[in-house]
Amino acid sequence: MTASAGTTMVATMDLTVDLETGRTACAESIEAFLRAVDDLSEHDLLAPSRCHGWTLLDVVVHVIAGWQEMLGGLVSPIESEPTVDAATYWPAFAEQYASNDPIPALMSQRRRTAAFARPSSATAQLRDVGAALLRGVSRCAEGRYLWDTHVFAAGDFLAVWAVEGVVHHLDLDLDGGEPAPGAALRIARTSIESLVGESLPGQWPDVEAVLIGTGRCPVPAGLGVLTDRLPALG
Repeated sequence: MTASAGTTMVATMDLTVDLETGRTACAESIEAFLRAVDDLSEHDLLAPSRCHGWTLLDVVVHVIAGWQEMLGGLVSPIESEPTVDAATYWPAFAEQYASNDPIPALMSQRRRTAAFARPSSATAQLRDVGAALLRGVSRCAEGRYLWDTHVFAAGDFLAVWAVEGVVHHLDLDLDGGEPAPGAALRIARTSIESLVGESLPGQWPDVEAVLIGTGRCPVPAGLGVLTDRLPALG
């Protein structure tokens, strides 16, 4: 994901996810994303996504890179105490990478996508990396892991990647396609609520809550202080 800019920050509530909950959500997000992409033709993958400026193929290539980074974290156990949890990672990420100019990141992704001869080359790599990642997630043990200069407890590391995965699943904007997995959506919603410091409206289904909370859909009027706190990540 790209860092959100212009959001009013509040004190982030801690969010700790146990290993098995994180494992389930992360594995389901990977499997569902793979199924969703498998249902798309090469022509389909050239259509626009929810991410402004990106095609569906750009999202796929972005996810490949993210999954490769995650593999690096899974093989980087460390003895240090965690520096972030499943919620506090996101403002730390925003502080590292936030920019008022989104164009360079959007264009660099397009250049990475252009390295593939055709969409089927990217989807083949996605399946290979996804299979390796599922093996890694299934074997992830209790402990702490170093990734992107941050130290995570195992469950929180997997939870962060479940959120990343399910948000990009929603970016595919599938009409009647593979649904986003419920376990990952619930963690994404809880992460957003931890970031804004209160529950999102109960009448919002999890998909709507995540789309609004990540800036994929406009923030509705009449939310009081929540209006200035959303989107919480993006």
